[in-house]
Amino acid sequence: MMNHRQITHFRFRWNRRERRWCWRFALYLAFSPVIVGCAPKRTTSDEGDPETSSSVPVHVAKAQLTTLRPSIDLVGMLVAMPERTAIISAQIEGRIQTVSVVEGAIVKSGQTLFVLDVRPAKTELLRAQAVVAQQQAVLSRLKHGYLPQEIESAKQDMQKAKAELESLRLRVDAAARLRKNDEMSDVEFKRLKSMVRRDQAAYSAAAAKHDLYQVGTRPESIAEAQALLDVARAELTRAQLAVDFCTLSTPIDGVVTQLLARQGMRVMPSDRLATVVDLSQLFVEMRVPSGYLSNVKKGARVDVSIPSLRKERFVGEISRFSGEANPNTGDVQAFAILQNGERLLRPGLACRVRVWLPPIDQALVVPVSAIADREGTSVLHVVRDNKAYELEVSIGIDTREYVQIIDGISPGDLVITEGGYGLPAGCPVKKVSH
Repeated sequence: MMNHRQITHFRFRWNRRERRWCWRFALYLAFSPVIVGCAPKRTTSDEGDPETSSSVPVHVAKAQLTTLRPSIDLVGMLVAMPERTAIISAQIEGRIQTVSVVEGAIVKSGQTLFVLDVRPAKTELLRAQAVVAQQQAVLSRLKHGYLPQEIESAKQDMQKAKAELESLRLRVDAAARLRKNDEMSDVEFKRLKSMVRRDQAAYSAAAAKHDLYQVGTRPESIAEAQALLDVARAELTRAQLAVDFCTLSTPIDGVVTQLLARQGMRVMPSDRLATVVDLSQLFVEMRVPSGYLSNVKKGARVDVSIPSLRKERFVGEISRFSGEANPNTGDVQAFAILQNGERLLRPGLACRVRVWLPPIDQALVVPVSAIADREGTSVLHVVRDNKAYELEVSIGIDTREYVQIIDGISPGDLVITEGGYGLPAGCPVKKVSH
């Protein structure tokens, strides 16, 4: 008979052994389904004779030829189309007097958005108009020549200058005799001679003017006056444009997506004041992986979904690609046009894009669930004579539902879609469904 210490020691050893066997048994149960499923099991028939049942239930499907419609899922962003975007900017220096729009407003082509202080421009316009009038008068006078009254007046001025010159010469002759007799000082005599030279110059000028009036205006003078008039008219046009530039309007219908101008703000030429976007059409910008570039073409259909508009799906088509690829990834930006008649979409929204690739006719396909990966090799299980066999296959394009099989099986082969993982070659199976 064991004492209390012996009983305690026995229980301790037994508990350790029991725990160790419990773990072994649990591991056995965890890995036993395959072994149990493919091991023969003895059952009893109605006549009492034992029979063998070793079938593992599996779901199967047929490999079939069909038209495969592949697609790729990408992440995109809505952007405004450049040709449907207008940047409203100042073209002259000035101060904003009126702001007639708010951000988010719908505007029509030709609608006034801003007005600059027009007073400096109008002042310059008045000055330019006066210069044009002056140059027109000069050109008109030169073209029509001089009036008879002007010619007669010039003749009389010439005769008067000649008479004064002759009178002065007589005085000089008399003064020369007086000077010879020492009756006139040298200073007075030199003063008279200088007066003769002055009157001689005046007579020459009057005679030249008279001859000019008689001959008429020279062509060079008319051409010069015409050039000056053209310059004045150009300045007038520039001044008129400055007045027009004080009123800034939108050239397109659209929505004001950005407003930077404020009343009283001083602006310089080329300062951006607002952005107007025609939202009737938008671009979906996406990056196409280089591996798909050969299959993604212009005109390819895209289905676009917006997370915030779960019930809405928009259909578009790719219209252009960027001119160069990303040097790090090789991806190329693609742009698809979306119609936005209800104005539900806005630039900057993220979206999910499904790009449909060209369909593949007579493609041999199996369900996606039939394909497994074994150390980097694509495999599947086929059922032949009610037994499962694992085969290596070459796969092509895949969709959400099907995978294209390039090589490894034939049309009509039964492939296991559920319950086939880990089955050893030749394991008996029982088909649950097709």
